Amino acid sequence: MAGTRGSAGAAEGVTMRRERRGRAAVAMAAGLLLLASAGSVWAAMVPGQAEVMRVTGRVEAMIKGQTQWVPVTVGMKLGAGDDLRAHKASAAELALPDGTTVLLAENSRFVVNQLDFDAQNRTRVALFHLVAGKMRAIVSKVATTLVKTRQSNFAISTPAAVAAARGTDFEVTYDADQKVMRVAVLQEAADEDSTPEKKKL
Repeated sequence: MAGTRGSAGAAEGVTMRRERRGRAAVAMAAGLLLLASAGSVWAAMVPGQAEVMRVTGRVEAMIKGQTQWVPVTVGMKLGAGDDLRAHKASAAELALPDGTTVLLAENSRFVVNQLDFDAQNRTRVALFHLVAGKMRAIVSKVATTLVKTRQSNFAISTPAAVAAARGTDFEVTYDADQKVMRVAVLQEAADEDSTPEKKKL
């Protein structure tokens, strides 16, 4: 009887250890699956950077988290939260990862509010805030089919209004003294919304 009870107890112990190992394996597999799923989501849209391609005259940047303006040079990378300004007789040209070109004119300043890209779908969310002066955007026609079914994913805001574009070439000017925003479409204009809060190009 004692031998039988001992054998039964040993067998039960082995079974319980196997069950614990099985549960641990399942938990580990579930954790790996969650990590993989999260990774795929994070990989969809990641922060991007704009590269300075050309500089004329005196152009400066204030990098996010810093308090001092620094000279801008060709090859410098700018991301969300960075501030760029061009002084008199100065200008800068930047290239975004999707092929979009952004030009900052003299006596102008803008802030990069958001710059995210999805390399797989070739889509992007690029938001700039023009504090003063003039900037031009030659927006690439990435993921044309997807873009047409969604809200504009490229926009330039000012203290007065917002200009949102899909695959257009346009200029935005903001007169800080008069607090007036002007938009000039240089190519491929679409219907314009005349509401003062937002203009669609």
